[in-house]
Amino acid sequence: MTRRPVCLACLLLMAAIVLADWMGFPLIRGNPLPDSVREWISRHPEAVVCGETVRCARTEFSQSVYLKNAYLIYKSEKVSIENVRVFLKEDSEVPVGTLLLVSGTLERVGAPRNPGEFDSRQYYAAERIYYFMKDGKIEKRSRAYSGWGQFLAEIRQKGADILEAAAGEEAPVFAAMALGEKSNLEEETKIRYQMAGIIHILAINSTKINYVFCVDTACKSL
Repeated sequence: MTRRPVCLACLLLMAAIVLADWMGFPLIRGNPLPDSVREWISRHPEAVVCGETVRCARTEFSQSVYLKNAYLIYKSEKVSIENVRVFLKEDSEVPVGTLLLVSGTLERVGAPRNPGEFDSRQYYAAERIYYFMKDGKIEKRSRAYSGWGQFLAEIRQKGADILEAAAGEEAPVFAAMALGEKSNLEEETKIRYQMAGIIHILAINSTKINYVFCVDTACKSL
């Protein structure tokens, strides 16, 4: 085992995740928010949330933004709800790093209804997203944003456009594998990969891929 340090590190990581789960601190599933917060959201789904934009996703039917370090605003109090995905009522250009104040309806990420169905709740819990906000309306936004983060997002979008032109109908699968962009994946595709035991290949972290695109673009510009 000492000759396989990566394997040992993975085993230790898995043991740490299981131990944390047993101790009541779920890292990749469940809802770690306090009971009082969950109960308040269930009673008051209409809410105002503030957070920092980390990425945007567009589909044929909707646009959504992912907010990190999000918190509820209730009677001048701030209540942390980790990260949240906001489905906007109207399309809007939102650069990465923009601080948003959004109003809408909070909903718990849905659990699978049938055996073998893709588990969206656990999938999003791995990204510390436990709620969606539907019919989101941007109330306020900051003028400042992350220039570097937006640059990487544009490089990522360029890669997605290239994949769409080259791969056609299979582009969503390649985008999920290469860019970590899963918003265009159909539920049926996710279920098939899950049933085949290879759903993990659609969960590849896209950070390193973004840097590859960035370096490649910089080299071509020289």
